[in-house]
Amino acid sequence: MNNITPWFLCLWVFSTGGTVIYANTSPHQYTLRELLEYGLEHNSEIGEAQWRVQGAVAQLRQARCGYILPYLRLESENGLVPDAKGDIFKPTSDTTGLRPLGPFNRIQLEFVQPLYTFGYLSSLRRAAAGGLAAKQADLAANRVDIAFEIKELYYGVLLARELQSLVWSLSEKLKERAGELEENTAVSLSGTYKLKLAMLELESQEREITDQLELARAALRWKTGLPENRPIALEAKALEPVQVAVPPLDILIDQALRNRPDWHQLQAGIAAKKALVDAARSEYLPQIFLAGGIRYAVAPNRTDQHNPFAKDDFNYFNGGLFLGLRQSFEWGLLGANVDKARAQHLELKAKEGAAVQGISLDIKRAYLVFQQTEENLNRTRQKRRLTRQWLKLAQEEYEFDPGEVKELVAAFEAWSRTEQTYYEAIHEYNLGAARLAQTMGLVTLEKWQK
Repeated sequence: MNNITPWFLCLWVFSTGGTVIYANTSPHQYTLRELLEYGLEHNSEIGEAQWRVQGAVAQLRQARCGYILPYLRLESENGLVPDAKGDIFKPTSDTTGLRPLGPFNRIQLEFVQPLYTFGYLSSLRRAAAGGLAAKQADLAANRVDIAFEIKELYYGVLLARELQSLVWSLSEKLKERAGELEENTAVSLSGTYKLKLAMLELESQEREITDQLELARAALRWKTGLPENRPIALEAKALEPVQVAVPPLDILIDQALRNRPDWHQLQAGIAAKKALVDAARSEYLPQIFLAGGIRYAVAPNRTDQHNPFAKDDFNYFNGGLFLGLRQSFEWGLLGANVDKARAQHLELKAKEGAAVQGISLDIKRAYLVFQQTEENLNRTRQKRRLTRQWLKLAQEEYEFDPGEVKELVAAFEAWSRTEQTYYEAIHEYNLGAARLAQTMGLVTLEKWQK
C-alpha cells in the first residue's frame, strides 16, 4: 500500500486524538479460530481431497475383499423351449420341429476362494493401505495450506482496516481544521495548497484501501466457504501481534519430521511401492484356490433325462467342489512388471534423503524469517514510542510558540509513517508465525502460545 500523506497531520495539534467506529453489518463477528474451523470444514479444495481419501478407502476395502470369496456369482436365465417328451430309447414321434413351447428356468451359483497366494493378496492390501495413508497425508497438507491462506487473508483484512482507520482520521481532521489553518498566520501561503493536495491524496488512498478491504473480505469469505451473500465481520477490533514462544531451531526440525504431511506422504508412498514390488514378485508363484458351485435347471414341458450320458441343458441339478492351482508362465511380462515396480519404489526412495535436507532448510528459512519479523517489530515499537514522545513535545512547543509549526509538521510526518510501518510490521510478524506453522505442518501454533 502507498504511504499515507502525512504533511497536514499537524492539525492534530487542535485535538488530543480521534476514535473511528466500525460499522458492523453482520449479526455475528468471527474470530480467527471460527474462520479456521469453518474453512477447514467447508473449503472446496479440502472437500476434493476428502473425496480422494474416500476413493483410497474404497480401494483398500477392495483389496481386503480379495481374501474371502472374491468371486461369488449367481446367474439366472429364463425363456421358452419346445416340448420334448421321451428319452433316447423312446424318442418323440413329432419330428417337424414345430412343437409347442413351454417355460424353463436355469440358475447357477459359482464361487472361488483363494487358499494360498504366496503373499500376493497381502502385498496388494499393504499397497492399498499405503495409498490410503498417502491420500490422508495429502488431505492434511491441504488443511495446512488452507489454514495459512485463511490467516493471510484474515491479517490482511485487519491491516486494511487499520490503514483505513488512519486515513479516515486524517481526512476528518483535515476537513475540520482546514479553515483554521487558513486563518493561522504562522502557516505560509503554500501550506493552503499543500492542504488541498493532501486532502485529494487522502481521498484517493481512501478509495484504494476501501476497495482492497472489500476484495480481502470477499477472498476470505470464498476461502472459508462462507456463503457469498453473507456479510463478514471480525471480532478483533485491532491488529495485534500473536503471542507465541517458538522453541529452538533443532527442536523445530525434529518436530517437523513428525508433523510434516509431505514427509508422511513420502513414507506412505515408499511403503506402497515396496508392497507393489512384492506383489509383482509373487506373481511368479502359483495361486492355490478352492472353487465350486451349484447348478439347477427345470423345464416342465420336457422329460427329465436321468441317463448320465444324455446331455440335457434344461433339466438338471448338480454341483461340485474342487481344488485348483493357477500358474502363469509369461516370464518376460512378469519380469517387466517387477522391474517397473522396483524402479518406481527406488525413485521414491531416492527422494528420502533429499527430503530430510529440504525440510531442514525450509524450517531454518521460516525460522530466520520469523526472527527477522520479530526484531523488526521490536524496532518499530521503539520508533513508535520515540515518535509519540517527539509529537507530544512538539505539540507542547507549538502551544507555547505557534511559530514552531514546522517542527510540529515534521513530528506528525514521522508519526504517521511510523504508525503505518508499525501495523505493517505486526502484519508481517503474524504472517511469519503463520508461515512457520505451515512449514512445521501445523494448522495453528496453539501449543507454542504464551
